[in-house]
Parts: sequence; structure tokens; C-alpha cells
Amino acid sequence: MDTIQKRYGYTGQGLRVNLTTGNITKEPTFPRFKDEIGGTALGYRVFWDEVPPKTQPLDEANKIVIAPGPFSGSGALCSSRTSITTIYPTIYPMPMIASAHIGGDMAARLKQAGYDFIIIEGKSEKPVYLYINNDNFELRDAKGIWGQGTPAAVSVPSSAPRSSKASSFRATSRSTSMPTRKNGRRSPNATSICSVL
Repeated sequence: MDTIQKRYGYTGQGLRVNLTTGNITKEPTFPRFKDEIGGTALGYRVFWDEVPPKTQPLDEANKIVIAPGPFSGSGALCSSRTSITTIYPTIYPMPMIASAHIGGDMAARLKQAGYDFIIIEGKSEKPVYLYINNDNFELRDAKGIWGQGTPAAVSVPSSAPRSSKASSFRATSRSTSMPTRKNGRRSPNATSICSVL
């Protein structure tokens, strides 16, 4: 990618992670996603273009698209949301494409690292997780963290097809003191911190 076209709230590039081959490549955001606004719209566009209509949740053809909104990392109020789009197995009787939305600072961190989206595809033979530090990104062995619970961690939704997609998107979380008012409600300066590994 010699020229990265940045505009508005977009960095101009994203990552495609192939779990089958282990390859991670950069892809331009534009012109492909020029008409989509936000992480959910971008995720649905990927599914429209790339995933066959009768794909089931545990099929290798299923994908996971992680995409923050355009204002993420800008400091705009309530803007740090990340959309995770996939075909979920929890919708009975027929699995359907859906998006989960998470808060925390993962959206801002992904934008600050320089990426508008992550497309995860394929199937890994062993548990792995995706490490991103700006232009340094790689799949790493997740044997040491595989099977741990979700408290104090951000991960691919528990309903996502873990057995097919042997991947983990992990972050640690810690909370600062949460001062409360006399009526039991949190004070405006109560904060929590989540940092992506």
C-alpha cells in the first residue's frame, strides 16, 4: 500500500488476518468502504461481498469483523464503541449475521494504532491471539490463556464460533476506585480503564 487515503474519522487502512495460513495483510479502507459509515456498516459490507449466503457459524467461510466507529479516538463523547460482526450460532432456528458492540478503549487503541478494521478469516489448527502494536502485528500462541474466563478481559463474544475460529482478541481491564454519592449512584468522576494487549 503505497498511498493510504485518509479521510474524516478513518485511518485509511485495516488488517486481514487469515488463521489458516497465518498471514496478516494490510488493506485500504477506500475506495471499498467509501459509502459505509461506522463499524457495523463496514462489517456488514464485508459479509455481503465475501461470505456465501448459506454459511453456518462454524463453517470456515464465516468471518469475524472487528471495526470501531469513525469518531473513536477523537475524544468525542460516547464515541468509543467497537462493532464485532459475525454469523452467530445463538439465533434459533436459523443462525444469522449480527453485530455485538463493546465499549472501553479498544476502539480508540485500534484507531491510534492506525487501523479502521480487522477481518479475521480461516481456521487455525491451534489457539492463537492477535498481537497489534502499531505496524508490528502477529499471531501468537494462546495456549497459556486459552480457556480462561471472561472477567477482566475483552474478547470475541462468547457466542462466536470458537471451535472453528481458534483465535482470541484479549485485553486486560482494571478499575480505579469508584466513588459513590449518598444515594448509591456513581459520581461523574468514577472511571474504569481497559487496555488492549
